[in-house]
Amino acid sequence: MSIVYDIEVEVSGREHKGKTTLVAYLTKVLTEAGAELIVQRADPQIDEKLALDVVALREKLAGKKIFLRETESIF
Repeated sequence: MSIVYDIEVEVSGREHKGKTTLVAYLTKVLTEAGAELIVQRADPQIDEKLALDVVALREKLAGKKIFLRETESIF
């Protein structure tokens, strides 16, 4: 059985640059918007970050330079 997603998001970057904070923020915002999410956890700190509220996560992300790229796949 193959699982097909409408959108796939991958977060990458150097260590201690806010990747887990961004994943937690997107998880909270998209879940609140009614999206169904499957989060593949790579960092054990994700539970700690998910315990923060959206405002605290937004404050941690303030000032970060984030490169966002849209691509299209055939799958």
